[in-house]
Amino acid sequence: ARVRAMFVRGDWTRRGLGRAILASCERAARLEGFRELVLGATLPGVPLYRAFGFQEIERFTVTMPDGVSVTAVAMRRPIDDA
Repeated sequence: ARVRAMFVRGDWTRRGLGRAILASCERAARLEGFRELVLGATLPGVPLYRAFGFQEIERFTVTMPDGVSVTAVAMRRPIDDA
């Protein structure tokens, strides 16, 4: 299952919201029969995803419509059978 995008407002970080969103995504994916979660993370999000058990697959560059380039990280995590 692909986690397309998730964001937490800057003044609400470090309160467990990102982890709660990921746990909800995992539960929903498990119920639909998926066996892993995959996503593309921006560098500021990588520590959260690593703490949640995601592993880096590869790094790549995303070029925005205005020409700005951003480094991103493809990551994956198996879905627990819990």
